Amino acid sequence: MSTPLIRHLLEGEKPTELYDSLSELLRSRPRHAGEGYGTLREADRLFSLLDSHLRAGGPPPEPWRCEGPVRRV
Repeated sequence: MSTPLIRHLLEGEKPTELYDSLSELLRSRPRHAGEGYGTLREADRLFSLLDSHLRAGGPPPEPWRCEGPVRRV
């Protein structure tokens, strides 16, 4: 289902806004199968944008940021 999109976020787009939109979309409850299909397609699009942004070295959304150094296990 996922189509890789290799690009940076457009000017004005922020990773936190993508994260918020994706989270809100995934919390929604579609009323019928067609609406559910559209919801999944849009969630896939938003996730792909966020994924390509992170893979390109962009900063993570604010909820994913931690204070201090990251400790690898």
